[in-house]
Amino acid sequence: MRILIVRPGAIGDTLVTFPLLHYLRTRVQGTHLTFVGNAAALPLIQAFELADEVASYEERRWSQLFIPPTTSDQYGLQAFLRIFGRAICWLKDADGVITSNLEAAGIPHYSVVPGRPSDIYDLSIGTYLAHSIGEEAALEHQWLVPTTYAWQSRNDHTEGAIAVHPGSGGQAKCWPVAYFARIIKKLWQQHIPVLVLAGPAEQSRLRELLHLLPDPPTPSLYQQLNDAPLLTVAHRLQQCRAYLGNDSGITHLAAMLGLPTVALFGPSNPRVWRPQGPRVTVLHSPPLDHLPPDAVLTVLTRITL
Repeated sequence: MRILIVRPGAIGDTLVTFPLLHYLRTRVQGTHLTFVGNAAALPLIQAFELADEVASYEERRWSQLFIPPTTSDQYGLQAFLRIFGRAICWLKDADGVITSNLEAAGIPHYSVVPGRPSDIYDLSIGTYLAHSIGEEAALEHQWLVPTTYAWQSRNDHTEGAIAVHPGSGGQAKCWPVAYFARIIKKLWQQHIPVLVLAGPAEQSRLRELLHLLPDPPTPSLYQQLNDAPLLTVAHRLQQCRAYLGNDSGITHLAAMLGLPTVALFGPSNPRVWRPQGPRVTVLHSPPLDHLPPDAVLTVLTRITL
């Protein structure tokens, strides 16, 4: 069967679908899965072999999902949809237009559901996604990152950097930059190198961090990865000894790879959005600026021993 999955959203919204993607693609032999979503995450999906085909949600074709079906099929959406036996669209469809397009294409099995649960939902996002499409059995399915990308506990990691990602999708979800700077300076005092990660929307926080930091005692103690592709980020994280970050997509990636991870949560519910991985510690403090650096450093030090 050919399955179409449409899952737009941020990087974290995409990463939390990975176990379910693997389940859907592997449970029935001969399944062909097409994933449509965030372009930045598509190379990672391909590298992890979670889909047979991928496409960016930004392609003009997908805007036609929100237009009532017509005979013109301007961007070829209807012709494309007809090849699928099942479609899963994690999208809001208050007016039923998306459903109408799937029905017009003759797709026999489809689900159109919001990509995020309501604010009162109190189970994991993975549980929500599985229940939303009637795939509760997926919750018993075990998925691990391919060995090529998985973090391995080795002696040489004791010399690796601690990765620090001070950004996130919203200001309220970000621990103060000054606190990150304090952590980095403490790590430098222990001669621990730090790898700072930043994306295109986090340049102002990166500049603020650099303004607060002195020159490192030795140049090798400061490393930076700026606006890098996710696959590059994944490879660099493999070489680190631990990770510290806010509730963000990169934090989900670090946890998924198996890296010892400290995730800082403020307004988000960690019962829903906790990063999934074998070595994750969540520190929850709404508001985040009430979480003291010394408490974070204590946890970070403990998980790197």
